[in-house]
Amino acid sequence: MSLLWALRIGALLTPLVPARVGYWLCRIIGVAVFLGHRRARRHVLDNLRHVCPQCSRRWRLWHAARVFITAVMNYYDLVRIRSVDRHRLRELIEVRGWTHVEEALSRGRGVIVISAHLGNFNVVAQYPAELGLETAIVVERVQPPQLFAYLCRLRSATGVRVLPSGPEAVPAILRLLRRNGVLLVAGDRDVTGHSRLVRFFDAPAPLPIGPVALAQRTGATLLPAFTIRLTPRRSLVVVDPPLQLVHTGDPERDLVENLQQVARCLERMIRTDPGQWAVLQPVWAVEKCRTPLAEALGTVPAPDHLVSPPVGTDGSTRIAPSPSDPPNPT
Repeated sequence: MSLLWALRIGALLTPLVPARVGYWLCRIIGVAVFLGHRRARRHVLDNLRHVCPQCSRRWRLWHAARVFITAVMNYYDLVRIRSVDRHRLRELIEVRGWTHVEEALSRGRGVIVISAHLGNFNVVAQYPAELGLETAIVVERVQPPQLFAYLCRLRSATGVRVLPSGPEAVPAILRLLRRNGVLLVAGDRDVTGHSRLVRFFDAPAPLPIGPVALAQRTGATLLPAFTIRLTPRRSLVVVDPPLQLVHTGDPERDLVENLQQVARCLERMIRTDPGQWAVLQPVWAVEKCRTPLAEALGTVPAPDHLVSPPVGTDGSTRIAPSPSDPPNPT
C-alpha cells in the first residue's frame, strides 16, 4: 500500500517538480531501497552473478544499485506519461528497426513483441498505440487490488489495453492477434507457472512459454525488441528481425528449441546494459518470491491445449540442451 500512496503523491507533485529534480530524487530513492531492502538486493546480485559470472562483486554491487534506480525511474515515468509527457512520447523515444514491425504487420497475423524488463519498458510499451496501432500489454497482477487498478490506469494513458497475466487473458489475446494487433510481453521471468527450463546465461532457468506457444499456434510473428535509457528522459528502442521458429512436428521439442532462441535474444538484450535490467526477483530460482517494486510486465499464460506436458517419458523435466560454446558476457 505504501507504493500506491507514493505513486499518488508523485502524480500530484509531478506537474510542479522540474524533471531534473524528479530524476535526481529517483536516484536517491533507488539507492535508499537498494541499501535498505536486503532480500531484494540479494536477489538482484544473484541475477547479475548469472549474467556475468567472472565479474567482481564490486561490479555487481554497482550495477545492482543501478537496477534499483532504474526501477524507481520507471515508476516515475509511468506517472509522467499520464500527465506531463503524454503528448511528447515520440520526442522522447528513438526507434531503430521499425521496418521489422511494418513487415510483420503486413503478414496480417498479428505481432508478438517479446522483450526483457530492460530500461524504460513501461513507457516504451505505449509507443505502438501512440502510432495508432491496436496494442495490448500483459501485466503481472500485483497486490493489493487497488495498486493493480491504479497501475493499469497509468499504463492505459495512451490507449494501450492492459491485460492481467492469467488464463482469462487468452481469449482477448487471440482476438487481438486475429485483428492483426500488437501484443507486448516480457520473456525474462515467469509469473504464470507455465514455463520450461532452458539455458539462460550460465544455468537453466524457468522461462515463460506463453509467447512461443501462441506464435506456434496462431502464426503470429514473434519479434524481439528492447529498450535502454540514453538519458533519464530519452530512450532508445531496438527492434530485431523476427525469430524463425522451428517446426519439426514434435510440439514439445519445437517449444523448447524455440524458447531457447528467445533465451539467446534476451541474453543479448540484457548484456547491452545489465544495470538497466529491472528485475528484483530471483530469475533462476523456482520458488516464487515477492519484493517491493516487483510489479512488472507479465507473461502470457499458456493453456494446456496450446502445449504438451513439460515432462519426458520417464517423468523427468524436459530441459533444453546447453550450447557447447555459450557466448561470453561483454
